Amino acid sequence: MCVGGGEGVRNKVDFLKCLGLGGVEKRKEVHTVVQEKRPFILCLKITKLQLCDVGLATSLWGDPSCFFSFRPSQGASGGILSVWDTAEVEVWSSVSCDHTLIIHGRFIKSNEEFYLFNIYAPCDVAARKLLWDSLSVHLQQLRGKKVCVCGDFNDVQCREQRQSVNVGHFSSDFSHFNSFIGDNFLFDLPLGGRNYTWFKGDGKSMSQLDQFLQSEEWCLLWLSCLQIAQLRGLSDHYPLVLSVDEENWGPRPSRLLKCWTDIPGYNQFVSSKWKSFQVHG
Repeated sequence: MCVGGGEGVRNKVDFLKCLGLGGVEKRKEVHTVVQEKRPFILCLKITKLQLCDVGLATSLWGDPSCFFSFRPSQGASGGILSVWDTAEVEVWSSVSCDHTLIIHGRFIKSNEEFYLFNIYAPCDVAARKLLWDSLSVHLQQLRGKKVCVCGDFNDVQCREQRQSVNVGHFSSDFSHFNSFIGDNFLFDLPLGGRNYTWFKGDGKSMSQLDQFLQSEEWCLLWLSCLQIAQLRGLSDHYPLVLSVDEENWGPRPSRLLKCWTDIPGYNQFVSSKWKSFQVHG
């Protein structure tokens, strides 16, 4: 995933779901992606590691100009790792809580302060709701700040973001996740590269489980943010890159999810808000 700074600068932040870093091949794949994309920040999920040291972080990054924040796995599942380029990013603090790593710092060249949430949400619906409530407490305290929330949310916002041969296999209740996004004034970007980020082995079930969500302040500062799914390797998830290319300015597209129109009172709400604007010139 790429995050942006000043004029003519490309900044990157990668998000990868690696499903275990114990094997040599998985580490090589992560290292290859880092060398190709040259991110400022790398966010990894499901490392399945209970320990992480500078040697591991350096081997993934490719050189010693990096540091990291780590949340160990619970048994053989989970594990979250955030690695950053110390020449580009200064991290002031790191917080580890359930299913989440939070780093707070600044991009050195642009001197812009930021908060980055690295999340791996649980599969259980009730546990996810508890996570959304917990994260909302943190995000409410950061209102007005530049915040990016990235990860595998194990949830979608509408039916169009999920496809399965077994319709009853997935919950059709999107309200908790949508409320989390709306209540915290987060914005999602259109996904480029492909329509889904996770594919089951049979190739028939797929979902957009992985994404970047940004605060309004983040979006207004870095207008040219792009969210792109890359080629898939050993994982069943596609790596995501959030990039900012200040040399490629263009209009930011608005987005309407069709499922919003199913909410009772939606049309009246939009109409009343539209008529409330006083535009001159």
